[in-house]
Amino acid sequence: MYSAELIKSLSKNGTEDLSSSLQWISPIPEDAHALVEKIDMALKMVKFSQSRQAEDGGVKSSSNHLDSLIRLRSELKSILDKA
Repeated sequence: MYSAELIKSLSKNGTEDLSSSLQWISPIPEDAHALVEKIDMALKMVKFSQSRQAEDGGVKSSSNHLDSLIRLRSELKSILDKA
């Protein structure tokens, strides 16, 4: 499946999560499975960034990006499993 097809299948919330996550996953790969892998990598980067910020400042940063990526990955995997 192509990423474009997968993206068209997203719910409204999924589309919003995609929009807020673009900075972490752009450019979007053509292959849908590669997109999910890229989101997995983005999740690791965001988690690492948050852990570093917590260590440096003692304050946990906002988890909006992390939450959006988690929801997006979950929805994309659900769509792929049904295909």
